[in-house]
Amino acid sequence: MKNIYISIISHNQQDLVIQNFKNIQENYDTFSIKLSIIDNTGSSKLKDFCIQNNIFYFYDGKTRGFGQNHNKMFELLNPKDDDLFIICNPDISISTKNLLGLIENFYTSNYDMVAPRSYLDKKTNFLDYPDRYFPHLANFFISILTGKRLHYGTNTEVEYPQWLSGSFIIFKPKVFKNLNGFDERYFMYCEDIDLCFRAKKAGFKLKLDKEYFIEHNSQMHSRNLFSKNIFWHINSAFRFSIKHHRILGLTKAKS
Repeated sequence: MKNIYISIISHNQQDLVIQNFKNIQENYDTFSIKLSIIDNTGSSKLKDFCIQNNIFYFYDGKTRGFGQNHNKMFELLNPKDDDLFIICNPDISISTKNLLGLIENFYTSNYDMVAPRSYLDKKTNFLDYPDRYFPHLANFFISILTGKRLHYGTNTEVEYPQWLSGSFIIFKPKVFKNLNGFDERYFMYCEDIDLCFRAKKAGFKLKLDKEYFIEHNSQMHSRNLFSKNIFWHINSAFRFSIKHHRILGLTKAKS
């Protein structure tokens, strides 16, 4: 039986994890869904929830960044080639219908990395910017200072963005392994852009599945100019731009 591993990292987000994933079932006809939690802070409430619901739980007292935690999870789970490895934010909600549809579509496609359509507000059909282009350094600073994301387009029906949001991505395990996972030098922010940049360069195929969706209750901490998140964001922006030679120039998405 194939295993579908859903990797979730909690940093004092135990209530979100419990609220959003308490109804995910485990066993289906041809595969088994394995929720897998790394706890960055050691919540007894989260640990008890995982024990009661037969969910993989890991806490070793170390605080890791986003990418390093998902790399650690991949190492701990060691998925087989015919399994799936999914990274998923704690602030994601997804119905059973949408989760199963995404899994079935992935197995019948020839893509290597897939993300679902993501709504910031499903009631108003406000999407989480599906049309994403690789930014330059100037794009990051314009975004941080003004909130304008020039490297995000407006095409709500986009199917092949240049990069996928790390809030929810489905991987073939051999692809994640081939890319050596996330670059752990990013503590938070831009690690998803970096991974997709390397994936595209390596010839892997990325797609946004428009048929099924998630709801992303984004925390938007990087918008606060006086938070530590903004410093992580700026550091990651410089790292990505220097690493991939995108210091000069400005990306403007197609309208």
